[in-house]
Amino acid sequence: MPQHEEKLMTLEQIEAHVKSANLEQFDKPQAAAAAGAQQDITSQLQKVCSVYRGVRPILQVVAGFPLLPGSIKGAVNSFMSVMNTICP
Repeated sequence: MPQHEEKLMTLEQIEAHVKSANLEQFDKPQAAAAAGAQQDITSQLQKVCSVYRGVRPILQVVAGFPLLPGSIKGAVNSFMSVMNTICP
């Protein structure tokens, strides 16, 4: 399956994207989790995908950083490929 190329963002665009993703909401324990209730897998997957979409531009920059070894770039690219499949 061919992977589509996304245009890399500038650092300013990445910062604006991350700020708009409101990732802080995922740092706070959920009321249901604090009460000991199990959240369903769909709810958890939605959270994972929301966070991934927020940090994906950062991972793209890391994967393209010229000074990183190929093994690290490969690991980041593999992770992104899996996450892009899970979180289309």
